[in-house]
Amino acid sequence: MKAFVERLFGEMELSLKEVAKETSNEIQKAERCCQVINAILIRMKEFMAGYTFRDGEEEILFFKEYKPLLYKELIFYSELTYIEAKKPIGKKEQIKSYFPHVLDQIQEFFVRNHQLYIYYQLGKSDQDEKLFMRNSMPVSLIRDYSFDFDPSFSTVNSSKLAKIMAYESLTDHIRKIIHKLEMGSDAVGSEVSVHEWTDSKSSLIELAYALHSRGAVNHGKSDVKAIISLMESLFNVQVGNFYRTFQSMRGRKKNRTIFLDSLKESLVKRMDDTDMGYQ
Repeated sequence: MKAFVERLFGEMELSLKEVAKETSNEIQKAERCCQVINAILIRMKEFMAGYTFRDGEEEILFFKEYKPLLYKELIFYSELTYIEAKKPIGKKEQIKSYFPHVLDQIQEFFVRNHQLYIYYQLGKSDQDEKLFMRNSMPVSLIRDYSFDFDPSFSTVNSSKLAKIMAYESLTDHIRKIIHKLEMGSDAVGSEVSVHEWTDSKSSLIELAYALHSRGAVNHGKSDVKAIISLMESLFNVQVGNFYRTFQSMRGRKKNRTIFLDSLKESLVKRMDDTDMGYQ
């Protein structure tokens, strides 16, 4: 399962990058991204229909990690399509008042699902068997019905977690739009950075935490979230829940700084090659 799912993620990321190059129209881009992700989800569902989990741990891995990470992309671009379609056409002041209203609506979802959101934010795992298996029950006493209802491919908390992840990304995206609007028309019309992060998202997070730990940005006064947000804008990438990824790094058994170690090795090799006249 792991190899198949990770291959799907790789295909999805490549396809989304191609879509981003094809058009600068936000609605068209979001709609095409939805089509790409939906096709990937269909392939995942077909695969899982004939797959039997080895144990409870693998079942939790699928419903807590793999399915939400993919499904959240569909939710993100679907919501973005709707938001862009409803955006007022006309005066800048109307547009500026529109996006904070969208954030208020998103905040209502986080309030309704506060318990699951905190569990996810803290990177907890002690309740995974109750929350992320096929026989799991919703966290809230008031059931929130979802169209993602296939019991063989979904669980209620898995679907909600995907939406939490999507709304986190959507919140960051909208806040950046609001910031550009507040900076003025020149900032709004500025082109998206041409630089693209081509390594893994966890590598970017590892680098951001290293910069923060070193105090390399603003004499250590900038927090990790600010550094990651800056790197996301610079490299056109959304890393998602960086805190959770950091907790996973801490739990690595062999090497907790894979990317940083590889950076050092690459730089030292380049210096050695240069000394020998290869570069």
